[in-house]
Amino acid sequence: MTVRPHDLIEVADLSCLSMNEDKEWAAASLRHAPYVVVRRASPPADSRIPVGIRGTERNQREAALLAPEGAGRIVTPYEIAERRMWNAVSVERRDLPVIRVMDKVAELMADWRWGPAGSAGFEMATGCPSLKVTSDLDLVIDRPEAVDYAEAANLLRRLDQLEVRIDIQLETKDGAYVLREIIDRRTSTVVLRCPSGPKLVRNPWK
Repeated sequence: MTVRPHDLIEVADLSCLSMNEDKEWAAASLRHAPYVVVRRASPPADSRIPVGIRGTERNQREAALLAPEGAGRIVTPYEIAERRMWNAVSVERRDLPVIRVMDKVAELMADWRWGPAGSAGFEMATGCPSLKVTSDLDLVIDRPEAVDYAEAANLLRRLDQLEVRIDIQLETKDGAYVLREIIDRRTSTVVLRCPSGPKLVRNPWK
């Protein structure tokens, strides 16, 4: 089984999911929507998958490990975009700012391999209400090769004209960069988010 950070996994067998401590909010969340998100972390030797459990509140996030035999359906951010799964959210949720901008985002991102993550991706994939009126939109771009700086800057500039704040992680073969850090700062070093943790590296776009 190959999974990547931000992938959502439907837990087919909750007994295969282990947490450091049992928390009632986590159990309630899994009963309501039995999905976990793949974390960016080094997997243990026993091949369990590092995952996270989302609660209804922003501070409700719990690290866990999932045995592969407990994994069911896997939904990637890229599948959410390809299938335009935001069109499947309930009618009463479609006026949320993040949902409203998705068709325009898809238009602007047509030349990229991309997808929504965070609360937006979770709600679109699971149907479980996670977005708020004030929510930002988290996106990931799959880009193993180098990105043209001017092209990326133009994309960010156009996305910034939309009514919600959009944060983009650029997924490379080595880890993930926050695109805004690269474009806005133009510093000689940037943070690369790796399975072993964040580290400061030479800015590949400087």
